[in-house]
Amino acid sequence: LIDMVYPLSWTDAERSLQVIDRALRLSAQQSNPLLRPRTRASCLVRRIWVGGWNPRDAEDCGQALEEIRRSGDRLMVASHLVEFNFIRWISSEYRAARQDAVESLAILADARVENPYLSFADWLSHFTLPWSLLFLGEWGQALQTLTADITLADKNGERYRAQTLQLYRAWIHLHAMDFPAVVETCGSLLPFFDEPARDPWRRFCLALAGSAEAASGRYEAAELHLLAARGEMDRRPVIHDWYSRLILEGALSELWLAKQDLAHARLEAERFLELTRATAERTWQALAWDTNARVATAERDFNRAQKCIDQALSTMEGFEVPLAAWRVHGTAAELSARLGNNAAAEQHRASSRATILRLADSLPHDEPLRVTFLSAPPVRQIVGQRRES
Repeated sequence: LIDMVYPLSWTDAERSLQVIDRALRLSAQQSNPLLRPRTRASCLVRRIWVGGWNPRDAEDCGQALEEIRRSGDRLMVASHLVEFNFIRWISSEYRAARQDAVESLAILADARVENPYLSFADWLSHFTLPWSLLFLGEWGQALQTLTADITLADKNGERYRAQTLQLYRAWIHLHAMDFPAVVETCGSLLPFFDEPARDPWRRFCLALAGSAEAASGRYEAAELHLLAARGEMDRRPVIHDWYSRLILEGALSELWLAKQDLAHARLEAERFLELTRATAERTWQALAWDTNARVATAERDFNRAQKCIDQALSTMEGFEVPLAAWRVHGTAAELSARLGNNAAAEQHRASSRATILRLADSLPHDEPLRVTFLSAPPVRQIVGQRRES
């Protein structure tokens, strides 16, 4: 039943969740005391993957993992820790998730129990490792990891795995503001995701493409892709939809704001915030508060804008969230300057600038993406004459 969950979830999230519930009921009959926490851990992390964030499931999964640790079986712990890393990643513990994944994979590889490339743990690592590096702002290492993985997939004739990894690379390019590359990659990959078993990646692809098109001023194409993804999610939910919706709602908010349709922008921004606050994901929560602050500023509701940006800053406290930090501090700088608080404006601008340069410095100096990012208008506005080439 546990092994059925992932493949079933690619086409039907509801049936997949029913299978998880059935496995959990059966686990109560397991006589081996170690098998019960192992079953719970596997089921609970899958329920979050498929159904969305649930703090109770996350806590219970962590407790089950501690029971497994007490067994002293390093291989068993490593296997479950690779799965649990998704919960750590979605809780904005990106660095810990990456470290645990690296250490666990090393333990499993040393044991040589099975071909690492064919293992479930290796498959999961293709999510948590590059995604953690992306959100940590270590873009150069993320690109290096993905390039190696794509080369290996191509060598082994695994076209589908290579295509999904190319999507993750496009996600990095989106955050680095290389919008033409995102549109090109997603446009070339979308036809290959046109079958039910590939719906999770199709919707993710549509969300990335729509985000890049909105940022490029291609509003009609952006709306077409984003609303298509939303419609598919509404009609038949599949695994990861709840996360792809965060990308989608953020893009729709930006689309309407760019078109100066403030009524729609406010509606989407509020929906974006509601979705993010139902998770433990601090990067997306901060970005949602930032979006609402910019919508309020456009409406000249500066009191609400200040409250929203204060919430964004508070959300980031104690977390390593550079993808949100440079944007939030940039918005805070603009708002402070508008309100006549020049000292605060310069302080926020300095924080944003420092984060931007850290992101750029994660890329090799001869990497074209570095120049693309530093040349993007929102980035240049903050970095100004101190921009590095």
